[in-house]
Amino acid sequence: MANSGFDSGIGLTRQTLDDKYLTAALEGCSALPIIVPTLSSSAQLEAFLDLVDGVILTGDQSNIEPDVYGATGDRQSHGPFDPQRDASALYMVNAACKRKLPLLGICRGMQEINVAFGGTIRTGFAGSADYPDHPRLPKVTDPDLVYREAHPVSVNPETQLGAAIGKPRVFVNSVHIQAVEELAKDLTPVALSDDGIVEAFEHSSGEPIIGVQWHPEYRATERPLSAALFSHFARLMKGRKESAPYIL
Repeated sequence: MANSGFDSGIGLTRQTLDDKYLTAALEGCSALPIIVPTLSSSAQLEAFLDLVDGVILTGDQSNIEPDVYGATGDRQSHGPFDPQRDASALYMVNAACKRKLPLLGICRGMQEINVAFGGTIRTGFAGSADYPDHPRLPKVTDPDLVYREAHPVSVNPETQLGAAIGKPRVFVNSVHIQAVEELAKDLTPVALSDDGIVEAFEHSSGEPIIGVQWHPEYRATERPLSAALFSHFARLMKGRKESAPYIL
């Protein structure tokens, strides 16, 4: 899904998406990606879902509006926002679930799934002494440094995604300033950081729904953890369509 609100420099807004998500879909999932604009109406989003074998809700620099999940306090600490993305993504979660379409949420996308299912979001934790695995984000521009392995997570091997990852401890990158606070009751934690942040979840009843807080899409086929995640998602899509290419 695209992100909105970026100024083109001449007073017009843009719909944007990083190439790394498209490359991950093409190479990691053997899928042909369709970028969904957040300008879409509900009827247009339903028409998109008629075409696809799965949905990836991508990350973004923006955060979910706190009013959506009932947060109070300093609104400024929750921003920046993209209300068009909020509305489109939350609709997509519910509509995809009704169709039992495989759904993968990455970073903001993970948080959107949690909120759509009734969970809440934690903010203001980065840099706190209570969360040593999550320092304030460094000001670097080299993507290899931005998406470097930052801290370990413990993986539950009894979950479907945990079994696909195949290791009880893995290192993940960390590029988020918000995270799951209260996990929705229909979701099960798959991976936890040592300081208690939910880093991955799946649906408790086996529905094809996955959320990860890290960014597996960067160099997706070069990193074993990312390759395992996208291969698992491709297998979920295979339950709907026997062979690739899938449509995302």
